[in-house]
Amino acid sequence: MIPRPTRLATVGLFVLFGVCAPARAGGEPKAEATILFSAEGPSPFVLTGTATHVGRFAARGEIEFHPGATDGTLDGVGVAVLAAADGHLIVGVVSCHLDADGAGEVRFSWRDAVEFSDGTVVGNTGRFQRRRPPGADIAFIAILIG
Repeated sequence: MIPRPTRLATVGLFVLFGVCAPARAGGEPKAEATILFSAEGPSPFVLTGTATHVGRFAARGEIEFHPGATDGTLDGVGVAVLAAADGHLIVGVVSCHLDADGAGEVRFSWRDAVEFSDGTVVGNTGRFQRRRPPGADIAFIAILIG
């Protein structure tokens, strides 16, 4: 059961499959995330793991969820900033779909800069200023906590 956006819940996301050239680059992206569903405004999240073209990373962001087309599903759009192991930042738009059974997909589309709901603007740094890797599609199963 997926919580309605009006309920607060923490969700652990465990990545099962990734499509970001994983076969050519040595494996599927691995990550864990926590989303705090917010009754009003975007839901903040944190994400840590390893992904093709980025390597080890830590990310933070926010997603605004709304009911999906099918009963019990959620769709959302937001922004994120990922810090690679070398400290360089890459930012992007995040879209997410959660099924009623907890399975879902998330898509990262990189941008030059993003703006968070509090007005904070973050841009790419270091190697990501010159070149952005391909976007990342990641499928996962959500484990609800709380």
